[in-house]
Amino acid sequence: MKPKIKLLGQIILLGGAALSGYAACFYLILYRHLIPAEIDPDIEHAAIFRKLDTQKEILNGTEMYDSIPRKKSSGVIFYADKKPETKEELEIAGFNNCRAIRWKGKTLITLGMSSGFSGGGYEINYQLGRFEIEPYSFTDVVPGPANKLKYNIIKQEVTLNKFYYAIGDSIYGKIDMVMEENFNDRKYKVFGYGYFRTKVEEW
Repeated sequence: MKPKIKLLGQIILLGGAALSGYAACFYLILYRHLIPAEIDPDIEHAAIFRKLDTQKEILNGTEMYDSIPRKKSSGVIFYADKKPETKEELEIAGFNNCRAIRWKGKTLITLGMSSGFSGGGYEINYQLGRFEIEPYSFTDVVPGPANKLKYNIIKQEVTLNKFYYAIGDSIYGKIDMVMEENFNDRKYKVFGYGYFRTKVEEW
């Protein structure tokens, strides 16, 4: 019996080592390049959300009010180079909503707008307390290689209310970012900041 017990112990140790190695590879390949988010469970009590409660949600082209909450999900402002000052400029800079899905073990939070045929904005790729931000866009006209957006992140800070999100969980968060983008050899800086909220949907 003793040799069998010893063999079982060796198998358990080898299995544990293999799992540790797998976890280390996962961290190095998929996780290390993400940066830490700030976790603040009390962020949902920020005054901005009471203000958003009084504003109508901005719908994507394929959505209807009977399928999503009617209250505004995003108070985030995005602008390039010049800070918006007039009422009209602020409305344009704030014309976005927030959506989130679970996909391949990640929570993807989008801040943007879609007409159903085209759209774009910024995506927070969130995973176990860490994140990265990247621009996204799509259109029914496929762009050529010369139109591909290049970008360099100058600043990215995200605060969220939870370390991990499951489908159906409520997300409350805040973003503060600066990104240099290069489109067709024209460089410009994009600034984004503000609060957002949504529920995690299934992809």
